[in-house]
Amino acid sequence: MDRSILAMGIVLMLTWPNIVYAQSPKSLPEVDRLTYELYQQKNWDGLITEANKALDQGMDYYYLRVRLGIAYYEKQNYHLAVRHFDNAHQMNDAEDYVKEYLYFAYLFSGRQADAKVLASRFPPSLQRKTATDQWSFVEGIDLAYNYTGIADPSILDNFTSDVPLDRDGTQFIPRQHHYFFLGLQHHLSPRLSFYHGYSNLQVSHLRYIQASSEAITENDFPSNLHQYYAAANLLVAKGLTLSGGIHFINSSFETITQVVSGSPGRPTIRSIPSRVINNDLVAFASLYKRFDFITVGAAYYRGTVADFIQNQTDLRLTLYPLGNLNLYTITTASHQNQDFRDGNVINRTLVDQQIGVKVSNWLWAEAYGTFGEMDNFFLKDGLVIFNRMDIVKQRLGGRLIFLPAPKWSLTLDYTYMNNQSQFIQVPFTGEDFNQKKYQIHSITAISSWKF
Repeated sequence: MDRSILAMGIVLMLTWPNIVYAQSPKSLPEVDRLTYELYQQKNWDGLITEANKALDQGMDYYYLRVRLGIAYYEKQNYHLAVRHFDNAHQMNDAEDYVKEYLYFAYLFSGRQADAKVLASRFPPSLQRKTATDQWSFVEGIDLAYNYTGIADPSILDNFTSDVPLDRDGTQFIPRQHHYFFLGLQHHLSPRLSFYHGYSNLQVSHLRYIQASSEAITENDFPSNLHQYYAAANLLVAKGLTLSGGIHFINSSFETITQVVSGSPGRPTIRSIPSRVINNDLVAFASLYKRFDFITVGAAYYRGTVADFIQNQTDLRLTLYPLGNLNLYTITTASHQNQDFRDGNVINRTLVDQQIGVKVSNWLWAEAYGTFGEMDNFFLKDGLVIFNRMDIVKQRLGGRLIFLPAPKWSLTLDYTYMNNQSQFIQVPFTGEDFNQKKYQIHSITAISSWKF
């Protein structure tokens, strides 16, 4: 036992100077020499370790930040690469190659507006090299088509009602719809962009009406919607974006109006077809702030949909666990207040969850789900509105995003929804009548070009 203790003491005495030296802080020249050697060896992990130790010890200088930014860039952690390149850029007027690294780190982080502002200050030679010397007024175009149809048509073919005939009201079950969309992205300045789009929605419904103790069922009741969406995005400060816009909805459908004429004793009743037109408008604003690995934001919507007053507030959290766009999650919590203008108000809370992953250099995959009742509900900063004549109880889906060419993407999207239709009494009382539950299939194709 004594010999073992003695041997351990000798070993500690011989190794103690090395232990103390390894734990003692390195001088600035030592750090500079070591990090430069690791940079030349392309030992990115070792460089990250040594550079972060130096930063923890209070050392901070231009080339340390540059080397650390390059190491994170090569590791495809573009969020941290942005942090260190940006620090180097603030220390002095960075060299062109550092500016170029920062520009692409912004792009690969999804921060296009920050990249544009940076490129606007590039010298002409670097603008030509990065192809940022000319900006097109029309930056992109989107074309989309969606088909949505009921999974089991028997709910339509065998429709029945258990509502007493002395109650007046209407019930809709959408049979199918076709949706067409054209969107344009415009570059107004490095900080300001504008997106707008037109969509047309053609819907076929089953419509059931009770009035004056009579009931009418129409199996193929058509309606038509024209929608215009416009949104401006302003980069207020580095990583801080303010957005605002409108969503205009014009809906129309044919109806029958009964006209009574003649003498009171012998009235003449004529049924005259007429078209009912409704115009609704929703305005919205949002604010998003980007940090390392996360983006937080909030949005607010107010306006009318289906002649009801809508108020909706969103809180959104986006996570980038790898510091790039190869894996991300988007969580949106929403509170919706729907005022029917007759004293009745409905409040709803919803959660929308999305996850995306890079499968290969030309393919991304996303899965998503929305939990909570969706009725006149907005998604994606007001671009998508669920203004069906029934209620979406749950929404699940997935999409594949193909990149056949650098400036062209093709998205294929499938959504499965659980829906519910019910008889809406006039005047509205909040009571539930004749609930019908069914499933919906929805398929969307989107082709996008960037210029």
